[in-house]
Amino acid sequence: MLKNNYFKHVLTSMAGILIIGAIISYFLYLFLISYQKEEIYKKNLQFANYEIKENKSTIQKTIQRYKNTLSALVESIQEQNQNKDIKSLKKQMDILIKANHSIFQIRYINRTGQEIIRIDRNINNKIIEPKRLQNKSNRYYFQKTKNLNHNEFYISNLDLNIENKKIEKPFRPTIRVSTPIILKKRFEGIFIINFNAQVLIDKITKSKLFDIYYMDKEKRFLIHPNSHKSWSTQLSTNYKVEDEIKNIDSLIKKNTLDLENNYYVEKINLTDHNFFIILSIKKKFYNASIKETKKDILSLFFLVALIGFPFTLIIAYIQSRHVILLDYIVNSIPHPFFIKDNNGKFIIVNQEMLNLYNLKRKEQLIGKDSYNILNPISLNSKDKDELALEKGKLKTIEKFYIDTEKKYYFEMIRVKIPFYNIFKRTYLLCIAIDITEIQELNTQLNKKVEEEVNSRIKTEQILAQQSKMALMGEMIGNIAHQWRQPLSNITTASTGMKIQKEMHILKDDELINGLTQINNSAQYLSKTIDDFRNFFKPYKVKTNFTLEFIINKALKLVSAQFTNKSIQIVKEIEDTTILNLENEFTQVILNILNNARDELLKLESNEKFIFINSKKDKDSVIIQIKDNAGGISKEIEEKLYDAYFTTKDEDKGTGIGLYMSKQIIEKHMGGTLSHKNETFIYKDKEYKGVVFTIKLNLNEKLENTK
Repeated sequence: MLKNNYFKHVLTSMAGILIIGAIISYFLYLFLISYQKEEIYKKNLQFANYEIKENKSTIQKTIQRYKNTLSALVESIQEQNQNKDIKSLKKQMDILIKANHSIFQIRYINRTGQEIIRIDRNINNKIIEPKRLQNKSNRYYFQKTKNLNHNEFYISNLDLNIENKKIEKPFRPTIRVSTPIILKKRFEGIFIINFNAQVLIDKITKSKLFDIYYMDKEKRFLIHPNSHKSWSTQLSTNYKVEDEIKNIDSLIKKNTLDLENNYYVEKINLTDHNFFIILSIKKKFYNASIKETKKDILSLFFLVALIGFPFTLIIAYIQSRHVILLDYIVNSIPHPFFIKDNNGKFIIVNQEMLNLYNLKRKEQLIGKDSYNILNPISLNSKDKDELALEKGKLKTIEKFYIDTEKKYYFEMIRVKIPFYNIFKRTYLLCIAIDITEIQELNTQLNKKVEEEVNSRIKTEQILAQQSKMALMGEMIGNIAHQWRQPLSNITTASTGMKIQKEMHILKDDELINGLTQINNSAQYLSKTIDDFRNFFKPYKVKTNFTLEFIINKALKLVSAQFTNKSIQIVKEIEDTTILNLENEFTQVILNILNNARDELLKLESNEKFIFINSKKDKDSVIIQIKDNAGGISKEIEEKLYDAYFTTKDEDKGTGIGLYMSKQIIEKHMGGTLSHKNETFIYKDKEYKGVVFTIKLNLNEKLENTK
């Protein structure tokens, strides 16, 4: 039997190790492939930079050649004043176009924009002189060239040649180079050459390692390895670079490596409009590199697997011994013990559990739903299990009757166990300890304790009631004082309406005004009752809460009012955990915020601010709430914390907000509440307001307020 267990656990452990190894190998394989892609990209980067440099140099040299040609023409004119000798100038231009087969148009345009000399090379390579010369004063190249200085050049963008407002076919890629003619510091016209850039394109797109693209400022293809996609802006085709190269924006900004597609991008700024050269490693070279890399990695994995198999066997054997040892330990626990998953199915049970359920084999429980087992003793409650999974740990006393005379008690301990392997799983560990004898002794002891506790509770209740009645006696006087005015209003309004009614002079609007006054006074009385009733509510037990949570909760409650009134909240909270009265502290914050709001609404300025900040000071935390409402006068400061003192209208305030806040902070929370006027600077502007400071102790254990 033991041999079979060893063999079973060895095979199970080996399978587990091999699966884990396969998963690790898979992710390692992905990592190595990604790393090799990066290496391939970086290795080819130097070739790409060289290719881009050569492309730029070729374009620059080609353009420079035509610049030199135009400079020679201008120099000849300046020396011989040939702009007046049209025949001689035309002859010289004719020689230039015949000497350079890439030039298909050369022109001399005077200062008014009129073509004086124009020599063309048609599609059939024949040199012609058009009979009809045009005025080009409104053309972009003339306008840009005439504003240049001597020896400056205008270089047009690379595009297709247009004749009679139509793109010339077959296509002639064109770059225009022009320069102004300056004689005796006076603009006399321009020379302009249109040259066929096809030879240039053939040179700059020829590469053994890369496919070469050119992109214009519209992010469309100028040149594409597939000629159907070239000149997509001029031809109004729908070939956008971003459709083919998804990450083109990142490549332009050079904030990423293109490891998947191996694109390299560089800006070219040699013409009127910037354009971009894009290089991409040819697929056959790239795929060959990746294939070779995959072959090397798989060979390495095979070698590692071959060497690691004996170690896997040894580890599986050791692991199986651990599993059997665990089974032995579990069976040695002298109390019913079991582990189940979060669905209530048994995973592990011990021998004591089988004895309790009067079963012989563990297979009768393992994998079974613990909530559907019919047995006089049930240690499985779904509600209690769910509570234990929620809280993390649960200790309960379970009572069972095995017969009508004898009852048993078990102390059930449930512990949540989060377990991380390939996936996150949650299990519930349970142990049942027989405490029948202890429970019977506790029952007797509890009776005696209960009698003593009841006696003490009665005494404490009498003392508490006496204290409460004394406080209520004091507050009843305050309530009576608070009610005098609204009761007087009600009496005056009702009596006045009665007399007017008897005299038949009571008007509808006077009746409505009187009833409104009575209703407002009654609402005020109700509000006063609520204020005092809330004041006498029993305080809760202290709890742990964070300062930032309380501030945010208070702000959430008043955010709509503050937003509607254009009041800005400026926070600087050093978050701190406090053990104290959470709801009462929230009430204090709300009282101070609402007071600040009411004062700010009196301002005519649109700049209304409330500043909330906190900081730790040794064993204390200091919270400050400040406004820019102008501060508090000395007369008001003296009465600020008096009960029922308020500067507001009777229907807008009870006057107990700051009074109750000081009572809560200093009597129930063991802190201090103070205030002062302060002048301060915010965003380079001076303001004045009042700052309320709350100081709470972080270490001192306060008495719970009942």
